[in-house]
Parts: sequence; structure tokens; C-alpha cells
Amino acid sequence: MNETESSKPSRKPEVQEVPKPSVGEAMPGVLQYGGGAGRFEGMEARIASLEAHVDHIRDDIGDMRLDLKEVAKTMGTAGAEMREFDSRINSLPTKGWMMATLLILAAIICAVAIYLEQIRHYLGVIPPPTSL
Repeated sequence: MNETESSKPSRKPEVQEVPKPSVGEAMPGVLQYGGGAGRFEGMEARIASLEAHVDHIRDDIGDMRLDLKEVAKTMGTAGAEMREFDSRINSLPTKGWMMATLLILAAIICAVAIYLEQIRHYLGVIPPPTSL
């Protein structure tokens, strides 16, 4: 390449612009707006339908608000019940207390078994006769 060719800006091929179709041509059935060139057939029916939908939406939102209030009330009562449950759990005996109680009970049973004859003699209970 010579210097004159490299210094020239490169040209892009020219593209012809295609005119865009109007909204009515591109999407039939869609209302056109602007310039007063719209289609108004069935407009009242469409608006009535939208108003009915909005009324249903309002009713649903009202129901949702009532449900939300009920859920909040239920959660408040559940929180109080959980606090009561937690306090009950905290008042239960611990593992250490249960183990100590079991060990003391086992020691008492062993002592009674070992000293049964002395306890009978002390209480004056006559042992059953033994047959030979």
C-alpha cells in the first residue's frame, strides 16, 4: 500500500433506511394514539373490563390485608406461647440433677439390700421361716 491509500478514511457501505411501519400496521388490534388517528371501537367495553379487574384487585388486596392482620395477631400469640414454653424448659431438671438423683437412689437400694437383716431386726420384723 502506498501512503495515499493508508491516509484515506475507510468508507462503510451505505445502508438504505427502511421506513418503520406504524403501530397499527405492525401490531393489528393495538390501539393507536397520538394525532387523533386511533381506533376507538369497543373502547367502552375495554374500559369497563379494566374497571372490573381493578375492583377485583382491590377486593383481593383488602382480603390480603385482613389475612396479614390475622397472621400478625397469630404470630404475637405464638411469641408469647414460645416465651412460656422456654420458661418451662428452663425449669426442667438438668442432666446433672437427674444423674445425682439416680446415683442416690441406687445407693439407697444397695444399702437396703446389704443391711436388710439389720433393718428387719431393728424394726422387729420376724423373717419368714425357712424350710430345710
